[in-house]
Amino acid sequence: MTMASTRLVTRRARSTGPTDSALLFDAPGPRARRRILIVSVLVTVLLAAAVAAALAQLAQTGQLDYPKWRYFAGQSVVRYLGRALRDTLTVTAASAVLSFPLGVVLGWARLGAGRVGKVVVGAWIDAMRAIPMLLLIYFFLLVVPRWGLTLSPFWMLSVPIVMCTSATTAEVFRSGVLSLDRGQSEASLALGLSRGQTMRLVLAPQALRIMLPTLITQLVVILKNSSLGYVVAYAELMYAARLLESSAKATVLLDVYLPVYIIVALLYIGLNWSLGALARRIEARTR
Repeated sequence: MTMASTRLVTRRARSTGPTDSALLFDAPGPRARRRILIVSVLVTVLLAAAVAAALAQLAQTGQLDYPKWRYFAGQSVVRYLGRALRDTLTVTAASAVLSFPLGVVLGWARLGAGRVGKVVVGAWIDAMRAIPMLLLIYFFLLVVPRWGLTLSPFWMLSVPIVMCTSATTAEVFRSGVLSLDRGQSEASLALGLSRGQTMRLVLAPQALRIMLPTLITQLVVILKNSSLGYVVAYAELMYAARLLESSAKATVLLDVYLPVYIIVALLYIGLNWSLGALARRIEARTR
């Protein structure tokens, strides 16, 4: 059999092989397929009716009026939203750059430190994973200034994000290391490597490769957490939305509550979808 025919047989076998759904569930018969089709059509019709009713209600209340949406085509509004988007991406990038290395260090310490070190680092990680981020932001907003330390809104938002995200990253790194074959550590120690060298040269590179898609996913979490910047008056997208809403009411007498938040939501969806697609692509390439 030639190489080309072997590849053709292999491709046919893969294409005709049983899928996961075929192994777990019986293939639906003619009646089941009809029922599935009917239910799918009914659900689609109901969803379309619900969307139409919602749009009709919004039209009756004037939320779909053209002037309210035309307001966001003004150059000043577009520039303001652009700056807010830039500031959102800036705090996201800075928090990620600080969180991921710190999380790896914390996870490394929890694995390789002494008994006391493991307890201290573990307590810190568990505390940061348990405390709501909003509470930490209020701590830096209301408590820290009483100690004579003044932080800018950027750092009052970034530091809590780093504290919480680094704790999560530490657990991801630790799980990645523990998922590796224990024989690799034993073989490295048998070859004369120290525990630190084994972690640095053998285990950590593999764990980082495993956790790379998760780190990309963590960017989505950081991006969404940046929306808490309104608490400290940091000019991210949500804070900009609130200012645009109040400004439109005061200057041009327009209630743009719905349009502004729909636009901001679409911006978040586009950013998060892009990050999710990147994570899926990296995961597929690292398999």
